[in-house]
Order: sequence, then structure tokens, then C-alpha cells
Amino acid sequence: MIGRCFLVAVVVAFPTLTAAADSANTEQLRFFESHVRPLLAQHCLECHRAESQKGMLRLDSRAAMLKGGESGEAAIFPGKPDESTLISAVRYESLEMPPEGKLPEKDIAVLVKWIELGAPWPGGDDSVIVRHDSDHITDEDRQWWAIQPVRNPDIPTESGAGWARKPIDHFIARKLDEAGLEPAPPADRRELVRRAYFDLHGLPPTQEQIAAFVNDDRTDAWPLLIEQLLDSPRYGERWGQHWLDLVRYAESDGYNQDAYRSTVWRYRDYVIKSLNDDKPYDQFVREQLAGDEIAPDDSDTLIATAYLRHPVYEYNLRDVRGQWDVILTDMTDTTGEVFLGLSMGCARCHNHKFDPILQRDYYRLRAFFTPVHWREDLKLATPAEKNAFDEQQANWETATAELRARLDALTAPAIAKHVETWRRSFPEDLQAMTLKPADEREVLEKQLAGLCERQLNFARGQFNATNDLTTDEARAEYTALQAELAKFDHLKPKPLMAAFVATDAGPQAPPNTLDTGDGGIEIAPGFPTIIAPELPKIAPTETSTGRRKVLADWITRPDNQLTTRVIVNRVWQYHFGRGIVASANEFGALGDQPTHPDLLDHLTTKFLNGGWRLKALHREIMLSATYCQTARREPDATTAKVDPANNFLWRFHPRRLDAEQVRDAMLAVSGELDLTVGGPAADGNGVRRSIYVRKIRNRPDELLFALDMPAGFASTSERQSTTTPTQALQLLNGDWGLARARKLASRVQTIDDAWLTVLGRAPRDWERETAEAFLKNRIRTTESQRDDFESEKKEAPPGLIRINSERERLVVQTSEREGDDFTVEAVVKLDSIDVNAETRTLVTRWNGDKKSPGWSIDVTGVKSRY
Repeated sequence: MIGRCFLVAVVVAFPTLTAAADSANTEQLRFFESHVRPLLAQHCLECHRAESQKGMLRLDSRAAMLKGGESGEAAIFPGKPDESTLISAVRYESLEMPPEGKLPEKDIAVLVKWIELGAPWPGGDDSVIVRHDSDHITDEDRQWWAIQPVRNPDIPTESGAGWARKPIDHFIARKLDEAGLEPAPPADRRELVRRAYFDLHGLPPTQEQIAAFVNDDRTDAWPLLIEQLLDSPRYGERWGQHWLDLVRYAESDGYNQDAYRSTVWRYRDYVIKSLNDDKPYDQFVREQLAGDEIAPDDSDTLIATAYLRHPVYEYNLRDVRGQWDVILTDMTDTTGEVFLGLSMGCARCHNHKFDPILQRDYYRLRAFFTPVHWREDLKLATPAEKNAFDEQQANWETATAELRARLDALTAPAIAKHVETWRRSFPEDLQAMTLKPADEREVLEKQLAGLCERQLNFARGQFNATNDLTTDEARAEYTALQAELAKFDHLKPKPLMAAFVATDAGPQAPPNTLDTGDGGIEIAPGFPTIIAPELPKIAPTETSTGRRKVLADWITRPDNQLTTRVIVNRVWQYHFGRGIVASANEFGALGDQPTHPDLLDHLTTKFLNGGWRLKALHREIMLSATYCQTARREPDATTAKVDPANNFLWRFHPRRLDAEQVRDAMLAVSGELDLTVGGPAADGNGVRRSIYVRKIRNRPDELLFALDMPAGFASTSERQSTTTPTQALQLLNGDWGLARARKLASRVQTIDDAWLTVLGRAPRDWERETAEAFLKNRIRTTESQRDDFESEKKEAPPGLIRINSERERLVVQTSEREGDDFTVEAVVKLDSIDVNAETRTLVTRWNGDKKSPGWSIDVTGVKSRY
């Protein structure tokens, strides 16, 4: 049997394709756009731009900064802030800039950090910041490429003749011709089949699947393979992960408490099923933005509105009004980025400095969301299921009425005290809202009181009989009543699943005010002025304002040039690693220009004509000669000079597998992968697919997070691809990775077996020789050190375990537990003990079900009764 350490190395090595070194990653560019660019625009560009070059210095492009001004010295030295004259100037160490007053230290720190990062600059060194200070839309603004109508350009058939398989290839070939480049040779079938499986399923093909494709001599073997992959439920699981990244999906609230969202997984399953069913993208979008207004009685459509529930939330925040404002901002910003490719956040406080997006445009979009109400009371059940529940619940309530009344009388004073203590922590106006009868509340009061009520429910749950009941008699009575009540559990119906959804608070909308400094003005719902200046007509229903349906209808209009271009660009990005527009969430001035604008419009036209179907778009892309190029073509002097980043696709772009692909591939090759579809989230220590692993914002899965899985706080259109020591430690030394390696070791007997199982091919001669040498070396080392690792087994009774003592090791005997003896060894260093009664699990082999056997080692809190 092959050694485990070697197999860990194989598992780690196989998914790690060499990634191209981009000039800046997404997070660095986000930092620039959020912090650096506004600083430059506000404090520097008035005097140092193309139209006004004091001291012959421009600060509106990276190239200009590197060139410097009349002194001949560069303004910045990337990576060296202390040597950069820009930093010495803003520190007032030499020149004193800006002259009207020194920048705050936090702003100087932003510029220092930016230069330390290498001065990342979206769009390339020559990309210029253009200020947009006007409160009006100009003719120049209307030339913005992204808002031009989608064209159906002529296919340049003169380019790529003899190579092209699809219209895509002619557009790619034209750019290659203009750059003096040639496409790469086609990938062989082994390379192609692995690419397709990882691309559409996120999993490696088995040896049998590889052999089936390699030996398939049919002329349509490739399109048939694509159809097979698109028809599999694995497709929705893989591509659903991309969408969940975009909508910042997570299964916890975030912030300090980070409470678990136990039913949000239904939204994840909705996304997966929608993609597997090839639901038209316009319908997919409309359901998420306004499913409750489109089909209020359809549970599946209602679940889609969980899109509006993904903002972070904190139970322990008394400024509920401020928190609701943050939530509305999150909905607005995310909708602009995900569906329209616009980062509109800059326009929240002022007109966008670089795009023709006005401040009132931001509040027009926000107005669609101001009536939203987060619902906890709706149940996902059919009318028949609800009737059956109501009938059974009524029987239980009748049978237990007296017992529950006695319990309420016993516990009500203490619970009321908890609630009132919590209520008094709110501002006075919010206290009044929570005490106001629900049917008398205004819309905003209903929304804010609803958020307050979530906290008050938490306070109700803090009741503890031991602490809150003051006499032994009361505690004994409580215990007895609970025991009596439990005898009626067989009558109690199983709770209906609560819907993690959103609706409107009613047919009326709360105020949507733009603060102008003199009382503010009311802003009605509308779209960006440059695209649709007229306000839409909105018809409320009995239960809803109808606003979000109008928004959803506009976003999914066939002539909405942003929506369609954005999703087509995203699909291209996920296939090739880079979009035709590299900044997939930013089609404005802060983003990149399209490398192949005609190709983007050609694909967008086909997408629209094909009924907004994503699977048809996959076929069009994957059947192209561009997609089928080999990734093994090495750069040469020409490509390194003309197109080092491979923007023109002179080869298929190699890139590292992402976090879920790595983890799922390890499970696949070890033979352990559980392909159960859907359902509640699973523990990351298990063997379910990674998309089903529980995603807690502040405590993400360690392996996935180390491999750059986003935490779910913001929309992520492109993941980072880092190389860190933590990744190596998790994969080579982590318990989960070692367990997969052990399982793989039990499946293979030879080096060839390992290579075929993990890489889908036989080892090359030098690989086999290296592996043999490694194994022989490890065997010699292990044998020579065997005696050093053997120690006498010591049995000790339960109790305090002391290192280097007779109680160093605790052994549970078979008389105490069925099965083999087992040993638990641990060295635990505690940084703190929970001040309450919470326990912290160190190690467990238990599913949490009290009816199931298992064991767990925990550290109890100070107030624990154990």
C-alpha cells in the first residue's frame, strides 16, 4: 500500500494548475475603488489632471504618477510608500499637499496601504480617472459604452478560416490577427474531458468517464459529452456556487452574535434546482426580486425572495433604525452590482464622481426596497398541510390549556422582566413602536418594530427556571408541569417549516427621503436617469406596493442592455477565468473596457434570441475552438510582449481550482463523496459536497476559507487566488486532509493506481521514478524511527488527565461502550472560559441526537450546571 504522506502530496498537487500572475487581485481593486479613487478625486484631481497640470504633474492615471511632474521624479514607487513623493507631500514632510489642509491620518494611511499593495489600478496604467461633477446628463455621458443598445454585429468570417468552429472563434481570431498572435493547438481528449467535468460539475472525471470519452470515435462525441454534463444534477451544484458568491449567500447573520439561519438553505436549493431546470434567466431574476408579488401563493417562488434576506444582521444592536438603513443600502448596492453591473454605492452621498449616475438615481433605486418586510411568520406548506396542522394544533392546545395556563402564570413575570429590560435599551421612539398595537402601526413602524421584536423574542428565550424562579417550590412546580406537558407531545404536530423570505409591509410605502441639508426631498421609485429618465407607473395590490415587480420587469426587459450583457459576461468569465469585461460587477468608468465588445454583443443577441437560457450559452461557448484550445502552450517572447495576461486568448487560460473544487475533488478521488442533493447544511468535517457545507460568516470552514472561499459579507464576482502557508498546512497536516489521504491509500496499491485515480492518467517516467524514490526514503525513515513512537498503553479512570503522568491517557472500556476501545489524546490550551453556561466542543463523535450514541469532549462555561 502506498504511504499516506505521498498520497497527500498527490491530492494537493493535482488540482493546483498554475495561475497567471495578474497585476492586482479583486480585493486590491475593490480597495482602490472604495478608498483610494475617492481620495484622489476629492483632494488631488482639481489641480493634477489632464485639464489642469500644476507642476506638470498628473495624478489621474497610474502611468502619469510613475512618470512624475516637472521635477522628473515619480510620484509613487509601488511597494515603497516611504520613497514616494506623493506620501511625503500628504504627510507635509516636503511639499504640502493638498494646500488647503493636511489630510486626516486615516486618509494618509489609505494611500500608504495602496502603495504598499503595489499601487493597483483598474483598467491598466493608462486608464484615466474622469470626474463627473455635473448634476445633468450630457451628450458625452450618453456615449458610455455599456448603455448603448445591444447590436448584432457582422461575424468577421475572414478571420479564423480553417480554425473556427463557431462564430465566437471569428471574433477571437480577429483580435489575435490584429495583435500578430496565433491560437494554440487543440487540447487532447484527456485534457478536454477533465476541463469539461471541472467546469460544469466542479468534479474530476473518473477513469471510466475519461476512457469512455477518449475512446468514443463518434464525430459528435464532444457535444454529446456536454449534453450529458448539463443534464446532470451536478451542473446546478457547481454553477449554483457562482450565483451564491454573487448574492453574498451565507447561513448566519454575521456581526457579533452571528446567529444561525436554519432555513436559508432552501434558497440555496432553489438556486440549484433553477439552474438544473434551465429556468430562463429573466424568470430567475424576477422571482428573486419580487417572487412574493409575482406568485404569492407559490412556495418555490416565495423562497426566491430570500435574496432580499442576505444582508448581515445583529440581534444585539439597539440602533434598529440605523441597522435598517444599512440593510436597505446593502439591498440597493447588491442589486446594482449583481444584475446591472453597476457599483452605485458612490452615489449614495453625492453624484457619482466617474459615472453619469446621480445621487437621486441611487435613491430612486433604493425606493423599490423601502417597503420590504422580513417575514418570520409565513410557512412553507400546502393548504392541505396547513389545515392538517391547524386541526392537530387545536387538539393539542385544548388538551394542554390548563397546564399551559399554570406554566404561563409561573413564568410570565420573569419573562416579562427580561423583555422589559431589553425593551428599555431601545431609544424611546422605538420602545413606543413595540408597545403600539400591530394594526395601528405605520409602515416604517411595522418594519422597525419587527426588527425590535426579533430581539425581544431573543430576550424571551433567556428565561431559565433555575435562575429566574426564586423558590425551590416554584422550581419544583415548573419541573412537574413541564413533565406533565411532555406527556401530550404525541398530540402536538410537527412544526411547519418557517419561510426565510421577504414581502412588502403592506400596500403603502414608507418615506424615501434624500437629505439635502434643508429638510430633504421625497424620492419616488425610478431607474438611472441616463437610461430611463421617466418615472414608472406602479399599481399597488391589497398586500403589496407592487414596486419590486416593476423593478424586476424593467431589469429583465429584453432591451435592458446592462442586464443581458452582465450575465453573458459572467458566464464567459466562469468558463475562461476572465470576463470579456474583466470587472464583472463594474461596467462603469471604475471598471475595465471590454476586450471583445462585438463578441459580447453577438453572444448577448444569441442569449436573448434563445429565450434567456444559460445552457444554450454554455453549449455555444464550449463547442468553440477557442474553448477547446490547449492550456499547455507555453508563453513565448511574442505573447509575453504583446499579451502577457492572455486577454486575447491565444491559449486556454490555466488557473487554480477554487476552494470547493479542491475539497470535492479530494472526496471524489478518495471514493467518499456523498452526492445527496439538497437539504439542511452539513458539517464541513463530513463528506457532502462543499456547496452543502454549513457557511457561517464569522466561522467559515477552515479548509475552504484558506482556499479563498468568500465569507459572504459582500457580492463576490471574482475570487482571489492566493498562495499561503495556511493552505499547505490545511492540506498536508489538517486532520480532514489526512483522513482523505488515508482513504485514498486504501483504494490504490501501486503508483500507477494513484496517478490514474487522482490525475486520470498514467505517471510519466520521471514522475514514477520520483515517487518510487520518495516512498523508499519514507519507508527507511519510518522503520528507523519506529521504536521512538511506540509507548505503553496506560489505562486511567475518568478524571483529570495530566501529561507525563499515570493519567496521561484515558481509555474507555468496552464494558462502558459497545465497540472497540478507543483512546483520546489532547493537549488543550484555553485562552478563555465562557462566562455563561455555554460549552465549547473540543472533539466529538456524535450527531447531536439524544437518541443516538456518541461522545463529545467539551469545556464547560462558568455557569454550567455540569
